[in-house]
Amino acid sequence: MPTTFVFSSEADLDGTSRRDLARRCSKGELVRLRRGVYILAEQWRGLAPWERERVRLAAVAGDQTPGRILIQESAARVWCLPVVGRQAGVMLLARGATHGRSRGDLRWAERRLLEPVASIDGIQVTSRAQTAVDMAAYLPFEQAVPAMDHVLRIDHAQKLPALDKEHLRRLAGQYAAATKQARATRVIDFADARSESPGESYSRALMYRQGIPAPVLQREFHGPDGRLLGRTDFFWEEQNVVGEFDGALKYGERPGGMQQLGRDALLREKQREDAIRATGVGFVRWSWADLQGSPQNPDGLVQRLVRAGLPRKRRR
Repeated sequence: MPTTFVFSSEADLDGTSRRDLARRCSKGELVRLRRGVYILAEQWRGLAPWERERVRLAAVAGDQTPGRILIQESAARVWCLPVVGRQAGVMLLARGATHGRSRGDLRWAERRLLEPVASIDGIQVTSRAQTAVDMAAYLPFEQAVPAMDHVLRIDHAQKLPALDKEHLRRLAGQYAAATKQARATRVIDFADARSESPGESYSRALMYRQGIPAPVLQREFHGPDGRLLGRTDFFWEEQNVVGEFDGALKYGERPGGMQQLGRDALLREKQREDAIRATGVGFVRWSWADLQGSPQNPDGLVQRLVRAGLPRKRRR
């Protein structure tokens, strides 16, 4: 992520002034990332949304304040781990008297370093393993599972290896509080590398919390001639029901206005679904919107699965 920041604290050193920076912002030449930190507007426009988030975090970590280390969800975004839900500010490792302090969108929290700090594109962050384990220990179960599922797989985009559950459990065992150890270990034990997207991971965690039976993941369906018809996200063999999560980019218009590609993908998916339905299975689809709100919502995931014939057992 080669990014050049412009700092107002250095404005006088290169013959400009803070007023010059303000004027350049007004003219659309600069974009203000946070107080005293800017980026060239041309460079900003060329970034994808997720890249912009990383740049904002880099502006915090690299704004000439030494020793800033990103933790938890903020570190996860730098590692490109999935973060579900809104993040309440930028999370930083607390040092000494900064414990529990907040300033603007910056939040300092005390965390024990379980592994050496890593540097990604010049940003200091907790290790990839500790980031996932911290999320498991401190976030709600459903929000922690997507990141944990992710680190169990090889990250081809980032060229990072899959992490081992035993290693993650050892890290969780280093927490001083038994409750944090238990919370993190519960997520690690539940995590499954076969979940292929954050939406699938979040759905699986929500099903578990709401007492829906555990599904088979990535079940293959074949036609009478043995031809592979496709794989499904979830399958409940006893009830003969397929479950599919619809991701935001799975159908419809793709980034960059590639509408025809979206229509072709939609057609292929319709053909795949029809072929699998022809084997006699029930089919339930849902999206992110169906995962929100009360489990009693008749349009939500839980009630859709119940109507499809899946039993629901209340968990302690």
